[in-house]
Amino acid sequence: NRITEICIVRLHGTEIVEKYTTLIDPECLIPDFITSLTGIDNEMVAAAPVFQDVAEEIERMTRDCIFVAHNVNFDYSFIKKEFQDLGGNLNLPKLCTVRLTRKEFPGLKTYSLGRLGEYFGIENSARHRAMGDARATAELMDLILEKENGEIEFFLKKNSKEADLPPNLNRKVFEELPEVTGIYYFHDEHGKVLYVGKANNIKRRVRNHFSSTDVIFKQQLKDKIHDVSFEICG
Repeated sequence: NRITEICIVRLHGTEIVEKYTTLIDPECLIPDFITSLTGIDNEMVAAAPVFQDVAEEIERMTRDCIFVAHNVNFDYSFIKKEFQDLGGNLNLPKLCTVRLTRKEFPGLKTYSLGRLGEYFGIENSARHRAMGDARATAELMDLILEKENGEIEFFLKKNSKEADLPPNLNRKVFEELPEVTGIYYFHDEHGKVLYVGKANNIKRRVRNHFSSTDVIFKQQLKDKIHDVSFEICG
């Protein structure tokens, strides 16, 4: 649960105005399954800077920007945690290209970055590497900007809480949760129960689960949530 590589692509509208990428020494061993996924091994990061060395540049490049990523809270939680460990903070408005593409291009079988790239003809020869995925996300954002009609403005409103919702959860499911006492269940894509909770106010309690991006293991749970059901009780 540490950063091994970072890439920032700054966009002004649909124009790329600046790019930055670097490997990061995570200051711990990289597990084999991460190496098999990304191609980044311990030898590659041995001479790379640690996050503290590049934090100032990252802060400069993201200052006064909207933080956009595919499943935004996953990336955001890692970077926010790194800044917190240095005594700083990250507080940027967020947009999630998973949720935006679900809204603007409904009915697709999957909304993974790789599958969306295939569907829209976005080339990415470096999948699961920071530069490849960041550039693909930037191109996907271009398509969203061409099509959207006020959705981004809504997503950016603080009271919409859109960026906090799990990427695979339909907003309507959340909006229809009751504000009464009961039991609630988080389900994965196959309907399997991932988590069971109880609350005096089901909707408020579920919202509290989703609003936390500081704890990485909670974010990994959110990524798996496709549905929420409930039972009202006394």
